[in-house]
Amino acid sequence: MLERFKPLQLATYLLTINGILLLGYAYYWNSVIYLFFGLLNLVLAYGVGKENRTAIKVALIYIAIEFFFALLYLISGDLYSAVDATISFFIMHDILSYIQWVYREEREQEQ
Repeated sequence: MLERFKPLQLATYLLTINGILLLGYAYYWNSVIYLFFGLLNLVLAYGVGKENRTAIKVALIYIAIEFFFALLYLISGDLYSAVDATISFFIMHDILSYIQWVYREEREQEQ
């Protein structure tokens, strides 16, 4: 029997993995930009794991933009962007399902 993940656990894990991958790119190419985005992913993973609403909103916007650009790179022929697009898609799906769950619970409490 499969145990259900606690809310946002998958998004936290995937943001951490994405951050570690970007830190690897930063080391390999000696790039400050990859370092910044890798650290941003790790900070967002911590905030999302703590269910901080501001971190969840920022993570959703950031991941949506990253998903859009990953799809553009994938369309242009960069097959490695498929991994980034897949990770971004699952993060967005987990965050959006969490927002729907919280909205439903708050609405039930009002009634």
